[in-house]
Amino acid sequence: MPRKSPYWIGKRPSDSKRWAGMTSATILEGKEEIEAVYRLYRRYVKKWNDIELDTNRSLDEHTHEICGAKVVGGGQRRFILSHQCGGQGEWILEVCFSRGFKEYYPGMSCGLNPLRSTDDIRSIRLHWNEAGDQAFRIWLKTEQSQNKESGESTEYRA
Repeated sequence: MPRKSPYWIGKRPSDSKRWAGMTSATILEGKEEIEAVYRLYRRYVKKWNDIELDTNRSLDEHTHEICGAKVVGGGQRRFILSHQCGGQGEWILEVCFSRGFKEYYPGMSCGLNPLRSTDDIRSIRLHWNEAGDQAFRIWLKTEQSQNKESGESTEYRA
């Protein structure tokens, strides 16, 4: 019987978990990828806060989506994006926040804090099946080119 290939490629985080439907995972450690995810999150926060904190706008404007990838989780010190196209090239991006980073504005606000620097990211984990790791890298470049002019949120409130 052939041995099953390992789920984690490279380092395995101590608090790791497997995602259903995914066959592999790795920790993204490249400076360019970390910077790209940092910028992506800051753009998402700006988009979120522009809607959430403006009383003249409808909350129905929230798409909970970034270039086709669904924002499926937040809270619990993580930001999770999922791109599931019903076949090959599916991936899940899990951004784990560092201790000390406060995700929400203080009080009862739904305003999100932007990452102050890449140090606010404890780890970035990419889970995928088939050619999902390559699909993620293509998606990340597409997201950058489509959204880099949208601006980023910079106001952090503790």
